[in-house]
Amino acid sequence: MGDGTQYAFRSGAPLCELTMLWAYIHCYQLTLDGHNQATNNKTLNSKVPGQLDSSADSSLPLSTPVAVYSSKASKIIQCNEVAKKEGIEIGHGLAQAAALCPYVHILPFNEENEKHMLTQLAHRLYPLASDIVLDAPDGLAIRLDNLSHYYGGHEALWKTLTQALFEANVRYHFASAWTIEAAKVLVLHKHNTYLHAQQEIKQALGACPLSTTALASKVIESLTRVGITRVHELLAMPVQELGKRFDNNTIVYLTALRGEIFPRVTLFRPLEHFDNFTLLPFDIENTQHLTPFVTQQFEHLSHYLRARNLYTSSISVHIHFREAPVLDINIRSALPQASVKSWLPLFTLKTENLELPEPATAIGVRCQQFEEIDSNNGDFFSDRFNDVAQKQLIGRLNAKLGDHSTFQPCATNSHQFEYMTVSEPNGSGYSYSSDITPTFTFEAPKPLIQPSQICFGPVRLHSEWWRDPPTNRDYFIAQTPQSVRLLVFKDAQSHWWVQGIFC
Repeated sequence: MGDGTQYAFRSGAPLCELTMLWAYIHCYQLTLDGHNQATNNKTLNSKVPGQLDSSADSSLPLSTPVAVYSSKASKIIQCNEVAKKEGIEIGHGLAQAAALCPYVHILPFNEENEKHMLTQLAHRLYPLASDIVLDAPDGLAIRLDNLSHYYGGHEALWKTLTQALFEANVRYHFASAWTIEAAKVLVLHKHNTYLHAQQEIKQALGACPLSTTALASKVIESLTRVGITRVHELLAMPVQELGKRFDNNTIVYLTALRGEIFPRVTLFRPLEHFDNFTLLPFDIENTQHLTPFVTQQFEHLSHYLRARNLYTSSISVHIHFREAPVLDINIRSALPQASVKSWLPLFTLKTENLELPEPATAIGVRCQQFEEIDSNNGDFFSDRFNDVAQKQLIGRLNAKLGDHSTFQPCATNSHQFEYMTVSEPNGSGYSYSSDITPTFTFEAPKPLIQPSQICFGPVRLHSEWWRDPPTNRDYFIAQTPQSVRLLVFKDAQSHWWVQGIFC
């Protein structure tokens, strides 16, 4: 998502193809974007569609002016459109912003938090482009020249990347050039045009003022004194003249700006496990108000899993406080999941009666155990509904009552029905060994007192030789008028008894 500008893609025939091409993405309001996503999640989860819960600290109407304040720079560095309409601008002080709009909502800027958000964006883009360089806290570069062949051209490649950025719901400026340094200059000039022809890049780069470069202020001042105010004037200077005027670091930067050298960079590589952390924009006192931020984390996890064709049945949520120790909430699902709508209800059930020891300041989600999606099952619909519904129910019960609260009737190694079924914690390795094994067996046989009809049998079973007294029984499956199936047997005195029940 851009800033409302119609970004151009210049796809004419290139005058000279580049040996290397980089795109630079400047995410200029990551903190504000993260706040907007949490607000949207709160709106979607509210009881009344389109209306926020007025009792929640995290709920702000969409018409609220919001600004991000950097205490280090002592100025406003990000603000939404509502705040701009109230007269607040980037660079204003806190007192000036409050004077222009007394009800403006101020978010504190945290550089580490933006680095985490930028890393999460790189995780989203990594399956599409492997050569990514992080320029923390709010920029990343993507190498494109080695990808255009696989995507069938520059236009298809760029549309794929911009679609991923749109789904990430971030606002950004972008540009492309032969090096990261050159592309960053175009971004700071808000070029917002995809170029891949050398002459076009050179022309666009030359029109940029020196203030958009990474040159030191003293260097820019000295160049301004001799009439050099644009990049094209600087690039036109001969190399010998550059060596006389500037130090080695400046010369290396200028040659990279020219595209004559390609400085070494450290490529981003994703972690083998999912570990995401975010600072909350304000202290939150209960788990209900944490839900929008947890939803945002689950969305990142869902994208991480889908991009890698993975599921997981275990995640952990970590709630951080100022003084109290970190609160770890482990959530397990009986069925491997990947979607937000599957994990969020389990988190809600797990935490609905949980009281926080003090207001929360940060939240993290970690996942280290993954399961690959089984694509070998050809019959997708066979018994799928019943199996999924059963495991979803078990997962909800475990989340609500505890991980060891559910039990499942299972078959043991005994062939005698009175010793055949036991109740074990859900997930044990037992399995039913016979179609005539009842779901539940009684501790002692009960007299058969209701009318029933034999529908299967007999099956004669002898007791094990080590059991006393020995028994010899003929078992039948009988069905009552209410269609309940029973495991029955007839003793030596011709009395009928019920041993178990089928479900």
